[in-house]
Amino acid sequence: MKRHFKQLLVAFLALTMVLTGAMCVQAKTITKPAQTLTLYPSKSLHYNANRRIFATANETVVNTDSYMNWGTSSFKSSKTSVVSLISRKVYMLTQINPDSFSAYFMKAKKTGSAVVSYKKGKDTYKQKVTVKKYVNPLSSFKIGSMNLTSRFNKKAHYVLSYDKYKNKELKLQIKGKDGWDISTRKINDPKGIELGTWLNDGDTFKVANKNTFLTVFAYDQKTKQMIECTIIFK
Repeated sequence: MKRHFKQLLVAFLALTMVLTGAMCVQAKTITKPAQTLTLYPSKSLHYNANRRIFATANETVVNTDSYMNWGTSSFKSSKTSVVSLISRKVYMLTQINPDSFSAYFMKAKKTGSAVVSYKKGKDTYKQKVTVKKYVNPLSSFKIGSMNLTSRFNKKAHYVLSYDKYKNKELKLQIKGKDGWDISTRKINDPKGIELGTWLNDGDTFKVANKNTFLTVFAYDQKTKQMIECTIIFK
């Protein structure tokens, strides 16, 4: 009898220690890598893959690393005059008929810095966000015989006629200013799930569908700033 009692007592004490340990787990504050946003001219558009539409270039989704943002809450910005937070309806990127859910976007409002935070379970995640002003990162940008470089001095997108260039073979010539690394992607169907075709300086391409677009990604290794310049055929 005493032996069984001792066994039960040991089991009870072990369970108590496990439960006590679980209750003592403290919430953590986790610092994510800093991020740089670009403050674009107000009328600039780019293709927002999460929303599957052309939308203001000044909104960037908060990446929580959680499937459909499950378990996340309490999104905040420490300085809303620099970066405010807006909830938007978004879609799964890899589905043809996608599920929708809500995600928060950081809206760049003026140059400066802020800390964006949110909770996931008991833990708090924080990220320093720096907003830098838009500049034209391109020293040369030609499609066919058209020199479009100056079109990006005051705005980050430009519209060309789809009817005029439909199924024509066009040559891309593009170079970045000093310090800017350039890559270009062509998307045929902005409502689909294709990843697009990457183009290099000197490559040729065809415009097969209306709303085909080219996005030029310019990255400054020193400042970590990414700028998107977009051509839309519509």
